Amino acid sequence: MSEDKVINKIKEYTRHENVKLVNCGNAAIFAAIYILKKVNSKPFILVPDQGGWISFKTYPKMFGFEIKEIKTDKGIIDLQDLEANAKKGAGFFVTSLAGYYAEQPLKEISEICKKNKCVLIEDATGSLGDSALCNGNYSDIIVGSFGKWKPVDFNDGGFISCNDSDYFEKTKEMYSILRFKPDYEKLLAKLDKAKDRLRLFMEEAEKIKKDLKDMKIFHPDKRGLNVVVGFSSNDEKEKIIKYCKDNNYEFLVCPKDIRVNEDAISIEVKRL
Repeated sequence: MSEDKVINKIKEYTRHENVKLVNCGNAAIFAAIYILKKVNSKPFILVPDQGGWISFKTYPKMFGFEIKEIKTDKGIIDLQDLEANAKKGAGFFVTSLAGYYAEQPLKEISEICKKNKCVLIEDATGSLGDSALCNGNYSDIIVGSFGKWKPVDFNDGGFISCNDSDYFEKTKEMYSILRFKPDYEKLLAKLDKAKDRLRLFMEEAEKIKKDLKDMKIFHPDKRGLNVVVGFSSNDEKEKIIKYCKDNNYEFLVCPKDIRVNEDAISIEVKRL
């Protein structure tokens, strides 16, 4: 069956034994929080102070969780701050790539969360198919979106995965309202292309970093799908914007919580 092939491909990418398709990435985040409510009695959900996704901070309140923000260096998790707060957390939401532009230290994050019994939920929307990230050996739960401008750009749907089958068993009443029945053949074709698309995006990002090497590139040595370039004057800002327009790159002007809370331009390579 085509559905089985889709599920098996996601299992291959996530290294998780259990996968459910849901109707969008936000639905996957919602389901992950419902799992936390069922399996962990701690009152806090931990989230990055920037570089995450909007729903990380809004959905937990629907379930009575309090939000604790973890400090970051322009989106990259401050491991000492995570260590200091992990015991309080029912779970920690983190994107594989901060703001889609900088790879998180996933192994170290995982070690801290496991030691403190804090469920690690990785939003792997930007890393599905990557050999190091989207890694079920590190993350307890992985969520992702197949929406517009994502590496798997099916324009609809998403997934949630885990190794602990009890997570899905305890929340089985939820999935009927999140059901997603796509054209499985078309979705599988998009999934099959994920690795190549990631490679192309990352190669393009490295080209941009070389072009703009004399400017203030945030986390230049970290892999990513976007490139974020800081500016300290209007002239610098306009120079970056001109580069984007000359090369047909879409961009976002920061501060923007889902990218970085500093004066910068996020060059949206993933929108190519």
